[in-house]
Amino acid sequence: MTIRPTLCIVPAFVRDEEELDVLLRCLVSLRSTAPDADVLVVDDASPAQQLIAGLEAVCDELGIALVSNDENSGFSATVNAGLEFALATERDAVLVNADIEFLEPGWLERMRARTDTEGRPAAVVGARLLYPNGLIQHAGIFLSPLHRDWLHRFQYGPADLPEAMTPTRCPVTAALQLIRYETLEQIGLYDETYKMCFEDLDYCLRVFEAGLECIYEPTVVATHREKFFRGKADARIVEWTRQSTARMLTRWGQADLSQWVPEVL
Repeated sequence: MTIRPTLCIVPAFVRDEEELDVLLRCLVSLRSTAPDADVLVVDDASPAQQLIAGLEAVCDELGIALVSNDENSGFSATVNAGLEFALATERDAVLVNADIEFLEPGWLERMRARTDTEGRPAAVVGARLLYPNGLIQHAGIFLSPLHRDWLHRFQYGPADLPEAMTPTRCPVTAALQLIRYETLEQIGLYDETYKMCFEDLDYCLRVFEAGLECIYEPTVVATHREKFFRGKADARIVEWTRQSTARMLTRWGQADLSQWVPEVL
């Protein structure tokens, strides 16, 4: 297995001091638990530009690079700014939501070591994410025939639920997602027509479609304040979510996904 340098990509959109504090907690925990990784923060034209000076100071102190979009472009375009750099510099990429907080060192090494069901380096690797209260937020993604929606496996279950402790072939969230350089070469970047939601799921399904695999790795654990940023919806976010949902239905609504998502019958 080729060990490549890693670029951790943190998309940012800061509207107030509380959001800045959550972002800074993410960056400090990232740097302390993965000190050898390069980190790039991509600011998506944050409305609270008066707070970005504080972000710049912390990034300088932590040795983290910071770039800014000229205009608010949405999640996929912001992530792609980092993925393009990872691709150009032949690095593996790790997407890290600004509301992630790492709990212990070693998570990056375990992500990089993860193989798929055929013994190959897993093309995409996800993590076991916990709510701040310790319950499971994400242990992979499945398609529920009952709800006719994509849901997180074992959501709200206890952190050490035995069923959640087994590596699994399934889509995984971009909240914490490793994408290998070779995957970027073959699959490309995120689809920017998904402005807000389903962009990560679409990418995972494209990976499966190409004969590669996404693997959920339960030994990689972090806290995720789900929807801390995205949940503060304004008219633009509502519209972007509507458009992205329609795009997902058009692209995958008629596809047979059972070969990639074991829970689908």
